Amino acid sequence: MKDYTSIRAICKKNSSISSTVIDEFLIYYVASQNKVEPKMSQEFSRYKHVTKKFQAEWVARLKAQYLAHLIFKENGYIKSILNHSRLHNINQVERKFLEQQARQAWRFSFSFITGNPAKDFYLMQDVFSGDKYTLFSPGITDIKEEQSTTLWFNLVGYNGACWQSFGPIGAYKSFEPDDIYFFATELRPEIEDDKEILEDVEKNPVPYMMLLSGANYPLSFNKKDQMVQAISEYDLDSINTQELKKSFKTEYCDNVYRLTLKDWGEPPHFAQAYFDEIEKIIILSASTDRGFEALVNGINQYGYSFSKEPFIRVNISMIITAKDILKKEIILNEYDNLFQQETSKESQEEIDKLNAFMALILPDINAGRKPDIEGLAKKAGVDVNVARDIIQNVIGKLGKMGK
Repeated sequence: MKDYTSIRAICKKNSSISSTVIDEFLIYYVASQNKVEPKMSQEFSRYKHVTKKFQAEWVARLKAQYLAHLIFKENGYIKSILNHSRLHNINQVERKFLEQQARQAWRFSFSFITGNPAKDFYLMQDVFSGDKYTLFSPGITDIKEEQSTTLWFNLVGYNGACWQSFGPIGAYKSFEPDDIYFFATELRPEIEDDKEILEDVEKNPVPYMMLLSGANYPLSFNKKDQMVQAISEYDLDSINTQELKKSFKTEYCDNVYRLTLKDWGEPPHFAQAYFDEIEKIIILSASTDRGFEALVNGINQYGYSFSKEPFIRVNISMIITAKDILKKEIILNEYDNLFQQETSKESQEEIDKLNAFMALILPDINAGRKPDIEGLAKKAGVDVNVARDIIQNVIGKLGKMGK
């Protein structure tokens, strides 16, 4: 059994050394070298539409984390500056600390907690590399006392006994591994696997740091069903729509069939398939996990063998966040617009009111505040009972928020 009391003493000692040697010297020194600071400023300026939502202190902390990563990452600056004249004045303990960091590179890690063997110590598993490690992080302890977290994002370094986090902690209330994969591929469409995601984060972590802007979005539920976008696309030469009518409602528009699974095509599941006769592809789409599984089971009964695992599974919170960070429209299913029916003027007005209400409450939710439901509903012209239903069933349960 590990002696966590002794390891804690090592962690606290290293934190003290880090504060003196890294925070007060190395970060500033590296920022002044080889045009590092202008490059950093350029990287962050690309996302000024996001960082303007952060407190100035948080932007400064993110930049410090960025610089620390440059120093201690694989092939970072640390090896070249160990002989810097200013470092001749540090004591032997501090030098050994830096030499240890030079031997074991720091890295960013998207991870989840698998255990909590002692206070402030967490057994973590990286969701992309599969690596398991012990992390000392009082910051995680503080966050866990305040909220439920689905995924963590940390810059971690090894102290000889365990890993420690450095800088801001990404504590996401609703992002899951598939969401990070989705974001990475929207950022870099050429990314094809987990290894390439890790490489991209290490090459430039700034876009991934910006995910903090959506950290407080809660998971969205309709009763017990988590609201997601689940989609798969397959090449398919033809489809027997007459046979499928036994289980599906069939519609046709501009060389595209829409097949809506009976009993699963309405909210919240929206279990539908789209077959394009010209492109020879079929898209399977649903808004819940149960809906997607039912869709696959329903169509596979007719001789197909589609996987129950969607190619894309993304939470609504990530779609909103990625759209904002990347400043781009995200269209997961271009065929859906073919079958949109014209809404009446009255219906459109109600939709506009609901959209206005959503726009008013999201900043509060993202900031971790309990929205003034009655006041914001009145401002948007939405019935207060409808507004409460939106909060509970669409945005998610806010039980402890603001308490």
